[in-house]
Amino acid sequence: MRLSILPKTAMYLILMLWGFVCLYPLLWMIGASFKTPLDVLNTYTIFPAGKWHWETYVDVWNRMKFFKYFLNSLNVTFWTLLLINVLFCMAGFAFAKLRFPFRESMFYAFLGMMFVPGITVLVPLYLTEHYLGLLDTHAGIILPMVNGSAPIAIFLFRNYFRTLPHEIYESARVEGAGIMRILFQIYIPLAVPAIATITTMNFLGAWNNLVLPMVILNSQELYTLPLAVMQLDTGVFRQWNVLMAGSLITVIPILLCFSYLQKYYLKGLAAGAVKS
Repeated sequence: MRLSILPKTAMYLILMLWGFVCLYPLLWMIGASFKTPLDVLNTYTIFPAGKWHWETYVDVWNRMKFFKYFLNSLNVTFWTLLLINVLFCMAGFAFAKLRFPFRESMFYAFLGMMFVPGITVLVPLYLTEHYLGLLDTHAGIILPMVNGSAPIAIFLFRNYFRTLPHEIYESARVEGAGIMRILFQIYIPLAVPAIATITTMNFLGAWNNLVLPMVILNSQELYTLPLAVMQLDTGVFRQWNVLMAGSLITVIPILLCFSYLQKYYLKGLAAGAVKS
């Protein structure tokens, strides 16, 4: 039964209102970055009513040493995503296509890790990294993030590979192809949506991670962008325009990444979330 014009219009208005509510923090951040500190506190408009202060970005760019911290964040994010996709793509393929003892038990054990909050293992993680000599290194950030992404990455890869016809695997085995060749030459090219989904999800977490670098890193030259933004707020009075400008610079790579990968993200999320 078709909706009448009035209920449909009301639905669209509610969705538009909800969309504005969701976008308001981002718009406020953009507008505040172009105001003076007093204007941020004294005016209620989203964007500046008078002069737009572009010089805030120049000041933040120089104070943050953007390229230095950008490269640090890029290094951490790149190796995190590479390890996640390589390791858990192989694990998901094994759980989906191979037969070995305790396969289902091991899979559900990995899923059980989803229910363990990361903050609860922060102290044992710190002690472990202290004994292994990983404190104050980027590896000390990368390895815990890779491990923390295991449950959802394995779940999505495994379910995505199970949506592909098993005859592909059987035919390749009959032709004499090894398991690694089947994975890297046949299944991985078919798994681009799943890879894009997992890459997008973990890019957000790796790029925005603040707690783990705060705990692990001591040397300022190893800081990532979120830590650099936090260092901008060192005055007696909080300069919201400076903080919002630094935050916007940090957010831009995330927006670019998601805008490029969103069609693969949605496709992979829908396919990988189906239980088969």
